[in-house]
Amino acid sequence: MIQKLALLSALFCVFLLSTFFIYITDGVIGFHYDDFKENVNAYSYLLNNPETTYLSKENSFFTDGLAIGSAFALAFSMFFIYLANGRITVLLLCGYFLSSAMLLSLFLGFPLSIVSAGFYQLHSVDIPVLIVISKLLLMWFSVLIFKAKSISIRVYWVIKSICWLLLFYLPICFILPIKISLYLSVYIELSISTLLLIVGVYLIQKSHRLSVLFTLFVFIQFIFALLNFVALYVFSIDVYYKYPYLYTVSFWLSGSITVFMLSRGYYYQIQDKKIAEQKALKSLDKSKKAQAELLMLQEESQEKLESRVQERTLELNIALQELESVNKELAEKNTLDELTGLYNRRYYDQKVVAEYRRSRRNLTPLSLVVIDIDHFKKVNDNHGHIAGDQCLIWVAGKIKAALGRVTDLGCRYGGEEFCLILPETDTKGAISLAETLRESIESEIFVFDKVKIPMTISCGVSTYWQQPDITPENIFAAADEALYSAKKNGRNQVQKKILTGSTES
Repeated sequence: MIQKLALLSALFCVFLLSTFFIYITDGVIGFHYDDFKENVNAYSYLLNNPETTYLSKENSFFTDGLAIGSAFALAFSMFFIYLANGRITVLLLCGYFLSSAMLLSLFLGFPLSIVSAGFYQLHSVDIPVLIVISKLLLMWFSVLIFKAKSISIRVYWVIKSICWLLLFYLPICFILPIKISLYLSVYIELSISTLLLIVGVYLIQKSHRLSVLFTLFVFIQFIFALLNFVALYVFSIDVYYKYPYLYTVSFWLSGSITVFMLSRGYYYQIQDKKIAEQKALKSLDKSKKAQAELLMLQEESQEKLESRVQERTLELNIALQELESVNKELAEKNTLDELTGLYNRRYYDQKVVAEYRRSRRNLTPLSLVVIDIDHFKKVNDNHGHIAGDQCLIWVAGKIKAALGRVTDLGCRYGGEEFCLILPETDTKGAISLAETLRESIESEIFVFDKVKIPMTISCGVSTYWQQPDITPENIFAAADEALYSAKKNGRNQVQKKILTGSTES
């Protein structure tokens, strides 16, 4: 940034010196003084005959060249600043300073010529055109630098409408007589200055940062335009003729304030950029903090969720275990006889079919033993039903003790009748187990309420050897038949029934 400013300062000095050299040297190709050193003041043309408006004053080449050369140097400096930053507002300032520098040269009495001194004539339209162009560029600059459309749409459209009117008026300057063009140029300069002064006051009310400098800038133009208007139309005096450096002072005051205003604008832009960057950094920090807090919250939430899931899973497992235990207990209650603790009739019906199928599949014997307590009715009649229940429990205990294998099952079939399911047991093994159980019950005396009650049982045995057309019902029926035979033959004994196909023997 410092290098750019140094380069621009050097360019400004070069153009200042070179332009000064051009204006103090005769015969240089380009812009130069009139060869006859007879200068014409434009606004005096409105007061006198154009043929008698020549001036005979002696001009100071040094002071005039310095004023005009520095004005052109300021315009060219703005142009190089535009090349450096590419801002359209700087280019508009360049055009404004260039047109103002040309007006300064004309008002100081030095018409510019390009080809020859005789090419320039007073009756050309240089002053009206330059005034229109300078005001047009100035209003355009004002609209852009203050962003008038965003501040007030009404102000924006007023300035824009006036700009269009000036554009339409510009070619008319070449058609109108010189006096009318000069008259109109004085009114245009005063009107535009007044309008911009009102806009400046409005911007001050809106508290715009550059509004004070802008208002001061247009106020200087308004004062000089008003002074020229009053002197010309009230007192019939050409101010720029009587005081040739009045426009120079006006130009340099306005130019200095404009450059300062542009510099302040850049300063504010840099400050705004810094503030925006600081806000962006703060916003980024807040965003990072928010993200970190959100991440911590997510982690905490995840941990809490995992902890809750584990708790719920543990609770669910416990509930499942309890449910399984309850189901198992319920299943046992559904399959066990509540009084004796042996399996009930329902379980017997399921288990005998399962063992029957396994016997057929594995070609192994399946034996059933049907047991009945002898004279059980007398126990109930003589000692009561409680004694009968205790008797059933005592016999069930003997049955449990007699079953030596896990696969052997003891069931209460109904009343005082029991049934044993003996998988993979032949007739001999089933009879042996039944005899052992019978002897155990016979050898011990059942005691209830200190009363000794002798007990005996009768047993019927049948064995399934994969005989054809035999069902579980046939097996049980054969065992029950054997039991009936044991009771008929005197009780307290074991009988068997052999299955042979669909017939039994």
